Amino acid sequence: MASTKSFLSILAGLAAGAAIGILYAPDKGWKTRARVKKAAANGYEDMKENLGDLGTKVDEKTAEAKETIKNLRDTLREKGSEIKEGTRKLLVEQLERLENALKQAEEAAEEAAAEAPESVPDEQDPQA
Repeated sequence: MASTKSFLSILAGLAAGAAIGILYAPDKGWKTRARVKKAAANGYEDMKENLGDLGTKVDEKTAEAKETIKNLRDTLREKGSEIKEGTRKLLVEQLERLENALKQAEEAAEEAAAEAPESVPDEQDPQA
């Protein structure tokens, strides 16, 4: 952005200088035209150089951005794998806890069934 402003400033300065030079030229017309032509050629060369520099900077920044994006992608993949593995471990632990709790509940139910009397007399049965 700054190089674009610099480029435009240089271009505006060249145009203003050429205009002032023509207005206040003490030389003959052919000399003035030659100076204007030379100034225009110099301005053109400066413009090409600035555009080349700008293109190089754009290429550099693009390469930097691509590298940054690649690094972020790799980091996210790595962290995602870590999170996935951590979540998997937590789920396995929870399932093991649930299995243990279920076994304990089954054992408690079996013990309670074993301790219970075989038959309970029915209060409505007159023979009991």
